[in-house]
Amino acid sequence: MLRIADSSDESLTLYLSDDYDERTLARIARLTALVRREMGDRVTDVVPSYCSVTVFYDLLRSEYREVHRKLEECAEQVLLEPDEVEAAPQGRMVELPVYYGGEAAPDLERVAEFAGLTTGEVIDMHAAEEYRVYALGFRPGFAFMGKTPQPLRVPRLDSPRPRVPAGAVAIAGAQAAVYPDSCPGGWNLIGRCPETLFDRSSNPPRVLLAVGDRVRFVPVTRKKFEQLGGELDG
Repeated sequence: MLRIADSSDESLTLYLSDDYDERTLARIARLTALVRREMGDRVTDVVPSYCSVTVFYDLLRSEYREVHRKLEECAEQVLLEPDEVEAAPQGRMVELPVYYGGEAAPDLERVAEFAGLTTGEVIDMHAAEEYRVYALGFRPGFAFMGKTPQPLRVPRLDSPRPRVPAGAVAIAGAQAAVYPDSCPGGWNLIGRCPETLFDRSSNPPRVLLAVGDRVRFVPVTRKKFEQLGGELDG
């Protein structure tokens, strides 16, 4: 499947699939690299996501039809590549400590009830999975990860919370994430991570996770969480 759509006055989005998996991630990674290499300074940014790549181009250096044609060529080249080059990028392995307890996990019991498990079994299942970062968005440093184990795919909350604390570890459907800062949110909160996912004080701002990274959540005690700099502020 290939679909190209205008996403703004200066960007086009290339859709490669209707669903995300390791094969799609591999294609997205290769298309992102190919566009950057082939288009050079005619593009100002290339943003990979679950099943798509959005390309922002310089209106003063590029003509719409030529950009569209070149991007279509790049996408078709990637889609026609043989299966042996379909392996997804390895990415970095990032371990994130998580305190799954008390006020850090207001939805843990609800998730356990939904899954028909104990809270301990939910923690074990969540921590045993290796997650992929498929997209960054919503907030700076907010990494959309997947896929959450099938029994834990609880829907989002009916009413979003007006405030979710920074570091909240959350799940919704097949997705998992850690909130990089305090903001409203409707995902299910099952723990808290002390790591800084987005540091705007550094120059340039530092983002901990990138598309293609692999993530494991490592359970820690409340004491260890606090030793790592975590704070339980509600």
